[in-house]
Amino acid sequence: MTEKQAAIPVMANTVPWMKTALAEIGQKEVPGKKANPRILDYFNASKFWGKDDSGGANAWCGSFVAWVMKENGYTPVSEAYRAKSWTNFGNEIAKPVYGAIGIKSRKGGGHVAFVVGKSADDKALFMLGGNQSNSVNIARYKADVWDTFVVPKEFDASHISLPIYTEIAVAAGSEA
Repeated sequence: MTEKQAAIPVMANTVPWMKTALAEIGQKEVPGKKANPRILDYFNASKFWGKDDSGGANAWCGSFVAWVMKENGYTPVSEAYRAKSWTNFGNEIAKPVYGAIGIKSRKGGGHVAFVVGKSADDKALFMLGGNQSNSVNIARYKADVWDTFVVPKEFDASHISLPIYTEIAVAAGSEA
């Protein structure tokens, strides 16, 4: 493991909610009438009324972020199941740092995920989110698609950097 690759788990100790988020990688939707109980936990944390973890009407990226933050003692925003509502969380920061919550627009709504790293050329961000191709994973996105980055109010982001991400990531795909 290189020094850069080792930076992600080490930084998770500095940004406590990232340890929780990283542990959820691999959670995915269950096709059909059954639902993944963990995704229903995410719904509960965001006060979303959905009972089915699949389908466009039940996008769950915001619910995932709500669950992670709630597990770490933070109160989710009102209507936390709506990705764009996360712009009202904590403090906005000018540049992404490890663990920041990124919010972007997409056709039909928005998407929200945690920043884990950047590409060596600064053209891509690697985002850990729920409902990224129907699962919790780390996906590569163009850096310029993200509109806003926020951190909890009492969190000092000035000492947190953004490492170059060299691990496996999926290509950004469906977020609905």
